[in-house]
Amino acid sequence: MQRLKTSMKHARTFKFTHAISGLTMTEGQLYKVEDTIGMLILDIQYTSAGCKAAKTITEGDDGVLIYNAEKIEVDKRTRTGDAFLPGYNVYWSGQQGAAVQPDYQSGFYEIGKCVKAAGASDSTVIIDLKGDKASTTHPL
Repeated sequence: MQRLKTSMKHARTFKFTHAISGLTMTEGQLYKVEDTIGMLILDIQYTSAGCKAAKTITEGDDGVLIYNAEKIEVDKRTRTGDAFLPGYNVYWSGQQGAAVQPDYQSGFYEIGKCVKAAGASDSTVIIDLKGDKASTTHPL
């Protein structure tokens, strides 16, 4: 699960009601809501051990989407050749909850820029997220 690496005063968010039948959305994952891509955040709840409880929502539940953040940690695809360097474009497949990758493929959304290097075997990368300007056809 991703950890928010941005001050909320620099993040842009909106509240939404989950409307996709059969899809369970998990906090910290990337989702597309209407024309905007962002990370789902939910109310903070803790387990009896003091750890933050994992949260999910289903159709009809409310969530908050962070769609613009200067520095936010997101899941990245881990395989040979999937390293990120600062300034690399960040691409997302459009598959709800999927990880990002550094290489463009037809139909993928460009959702931001890498701001901190991440190796091929790293499971996360810190990016500048621009989910309100995501495009499959032209640069941000």
